[in-house]
Amino acid sequence: MTCSDFFEQASRLRAEEQPFVLATVVAYKSPQSAKPGSKAIIKSDGSLLGWVGGGCVQPIVLREAKETLQTGKPKLLTISPDAARDDWKGVESYRMTCEGGGSLEIYLEPFLPKPQLLIVGGSPVAQTVSHLGRLLDFKVIVADPEAGSKNFPDVDLILTDLNLVRSHINEKSFVVVATMGNGDEEGLQAVIGTRPKYLGLVASERKSKGLFEYARAKGATDDDLAVVKCPAGVKLGGETLPEIALSIAAELIRVRRASSEQPSSRSVAIDPICGMTVDVENAKYTSVVDGKTIYFCCLRCKETFDQPQISQITQISR
Repeated sequence: MTCSDFFEQASRLRAEEQPFVLATVVAYKSPQSAKPGSKAIIKSDGSLLGWVGGGCVQPIVLREAKETLQTGKPKLLTISPDAARDDWKGVESYRMTCEGGGSLEIYLEPFLPKPQLLIVGGSPVAQTVSHLGRLLDFKVIVADPEAGSKNFPDVDLILTDLNLVRSHINEKSFVVVATMGNGDEEGLQAVIGTRPKYLGLVASERKSKGLFEYARAKGATDDDLAVVKCPAGVKLGGETLPEIALSIAAELIRVRRASSEQPSSRSVAIDPICGMTVDVENAKYTSVVDGKTIYFCCLRCKETFDQPQISQITQISR
């Protein structure tokens, strides 16, 4: 694959709003087949296009790329027999123990589609939230039968049919209902029962109580209503409409950034032969000893372990 083909693929993925990680080798020590400038694209399904190293390197890159997609934060991988740089922020160190030897430093840069902010309603608060959403790098969609480009000049999409709203909501969406007296029941019904990352309703306690009763009469469950944050926004003490919109934007930021701080749930093991870290989920080579699964980075390590004398020594050492 030529360099131009590689970047065309990256451009296509971005245009299709598909998340991926760009891995680039920035330094190496011989013997390593990947050299500075070697690149690979890792998609969310774990598929890899390009080359940044094989053997024990590739599983590490795939595992770390998966985490980078979850956090949205870039990182530098060091895979080397030298001392780990554990005191450096943004650096993840792995000890190179494979027979191939050498060292690699690989920079992982995530490319994620913009988070989607869907605003139901055409109120002044909805207009200000849409503007703030653009400034905060959201993909903004407005849904309101009377919405037009005059009031929402900088949004990505306007839906005038509320029946289309649900098809645009997924578990990563941020949803704000800001009808504020103009089609409140219709606006809430358009989103109730969905499970986005955030669902806020701009309404007073009295107003929301009546809207929730209406929603229950239409079939909404307590679980459906528990998802709705009302009133939307953090408590800033704001009173004016712009201040209310600002509090909503602040809550969107808080929810968005909190999700990137979630601890990794990856499960790893140590190859007892070479000492490499092995991704349990994707491990190809395993052995079972006394009901316990042992994971290996390659076939050679597994076969070495499976030799009776090696397996017996390893069990004794444990």
